[in-house]
Amino acid sequence: MAEKKDEIPLKYLDRRVVERYIKKGLLDEKEYQRHLKSLEDLAAKASDVETEFTALGELGPSR
Repeated sequence: MAEKKDEIPLKYLDRRVVERYIKKGLLDEKEYQRHLKSLEDLAAKASDVETEFTALGELGPSR
């Protein structure tokens, strides 16, 4: 998928590292906020997921 010149590179949009890119000056915060506002709301297309966690010995969550 070819990126347009004005698009933010996908690696800069990872929520886990976006703050780091903003602090380093690699990503403009206002540009990032504009990108977030331009995204379509897909909440209506989401589905519920049931998950159950079980403990494995002393590790992991327990109920």
